[in-house]
Amino acid sequence: MIETFVFSSESIFLREEDQENVKQLLDYLKSRNQQIGMVFYDQALMNQVLLEHHLADYLDFSINGEDAGTICNGLVDFLKVELSHQKVNFISNSLEQLAEAKALGFKPIYIAEDCDKETVPCQTFRDFNQFHIGVIENRFEKLM
Repeated sequence: MIETFVFSSESIFLREEDQENVKQLLDYLKSRNQQIGMVFYDQALMNQVLLEHHLADYLDFSINGEDAGTICNGLVDFLKVELSHQKVNFISNSLEQLAEAKALGFKPIYIAEDCDKETVPCQTFRDFNQFHIGVIENRFEKLM
């Protein structure tokens, strides 16, 4: 079962301490033939993130966001079929953006260090390492 993982912006990858865990997660998703994409709002920052950390090879698609903090129509149009099958995860550190994503048919996933301090109506993870473990657990549960 192919799922799509959309990262909400280039800024979600900026924490240096996350870089090794990000690569491990992306390696895992790629090895499972999952589709990986990113929305970017700042071309220069995106190039920095993708090139410095060698993340470009992992992405199946990237879409230029129209307005920071919102989900662009181009992404919704591009993933129309996947959204109709409820197979698109939207990963963000913005609760407002996740609320919009949920309304558009995405499965919202919140990644933030203080995620346990907030009441959030979706899956939450403190960091990419915890998210990676959560993805593996989810796959294992589906097999059972």
